[in-house]
Parts: sequence; C-alpha cells; structure tokens
Amino acid sequence: MKEEKPRALAADLVIPVVALAFTVYFFYSTRELGWEARANGLIVGALLIVLGLVQIGRVAVDYVRKRGTFSFGPLVEPRDIFHKRLGLLAITIVFVATLPWLGLGIGLFAALAASFALMGVRPYARVLKVSAIITVVCWIGFVVVLDIGLPQGPLEKLYSHFRGD
Repeated sequence: MKEEKPRALAADLVIPVVALAFTVYFFYSTRELGWEARANGLIVGALLIVLGLVQIGRVAVDYVRKRGTFSFGPLVEPRDIFHKRLGLLAITIVFVATLPWLGLGIGLFAALAASFALMGVRPYARVLKVSAIITVVCWIGFVVVLDIGLPQGPLEKLYSHFRGD
C-alpha cells in the first residue's frame, strides 16, 4: 500500500488570506461612500470574511491533529511553471495598481493579453482577439450598463465626453 503524502496546509491558507486582505482593502477604500453604494460589497465581504476564517480554522485544526505539514509545496511545484505563476501574480498586481490611470478598458486588455501570452497562447492574433472580446464585454457591462463608477482611464473619459457627462 502506497503511503499518502501529507497535505501542505500552508498552501490551503493562501486564498483565504488573500480574500481577507482584499475584503479589508475593499472596506477601507469604500469607507467614504454611502451605505447604498457599498451594500452588495458589504454582504459579499462579510461572507468572504466568514468563509476565510472557517478555512483558516479548518487548517489550524488539521495542523494540530497532525493531518499535514505547514508547507507551500503545491504552490511551487511543478517547478517548471513556477515562473508563470509569479508572472501572473505580477500582471495582476500591475493591473490593480494602474487601474486608476488606465481604466478598465486599457488596463484589462493589457492584463489579459499579457496573461495569455505568458501562458503560451498562440498565435498572437488570437491573444489580441480574445483579450479584446473579453474587454469589450466587461467594459460594456461594467461601464456602460451598470455604470459602477470604476476609475476613469482614457477610454472611459472619451466615453463620458461623448455621452455628455
């Protein structure tokens, strides 16, 4: 009988910790808005906090009961694609950091194109086409239809100008 490899419990903490950090960031960044504007985010954020704490508690119990080790094994293996994971993380960080200046249209298109190229999607024409389609659908949904007040980049400012805002 093959002995089972112990679970890498620290790897199970990454998503809940990131979700908690994102929720805290969301609550902090929307503190000036009225409660109506934050209502859905508060509900989703509260659920994320509860689920994150449940997952952290589950991992703590498993660690105390020696059901795994406190390691990040699955996050760094297989080693040959680890650079792609770091690249996707960097692309995501740059996207979020530049969103206030680039807006959703340009920022999302650039992030998607860079991500697809990094993951090896070819030919590049397909990368650009798929990135453009996803960006247009998201832009129409979030900027035109829902008008959720994302930061205005050059495309959003041009749209506001022609709309007469």
